[in-house]
Amino acid sequence: MMEPFDPRSIINGSMLKQFAGQTVSIMVRVESVAGSTLLASSTDNHKLRINLSTDLDAAQGAWVEVIGVPHGADTIRGKEVIEFGGENIDFDVDGYNGAAHLLNNVKSFYRSG
Repeated sequence: MMEPFDPRSIINGSMLKQFAGQTVSIMVRVESVAGSTLLASSTDNHKLRINLSTDLDAAQGAWVEVIGVPHGADTIRGKEVIEFGGENIDFDVDGYNGAAHLLNNVKSFYRSG
């Protein structure tokens, strides 16, 4: 039986600090991989360092989803990486950035205080 996903917020690079210590989901473009360290760019062009628990074999230029916990403004402790077919996908970064902002603004708008 598959484990359910932890609740997580969909974010982009500019939101990392705001979600420090919380589980997030972020789409990034692979710049380089050295064993279990992934260097990548977020959809809003923030350079990120993702520390994984296992080695990753992802192509440079590939878009991947990282589920993990941010520490500071540019580092994520990755729990899981989901690959989407290599470097040949045409990923809509503007749509993703808009959705990340909308989802987080709507969530705070409807949160009762």
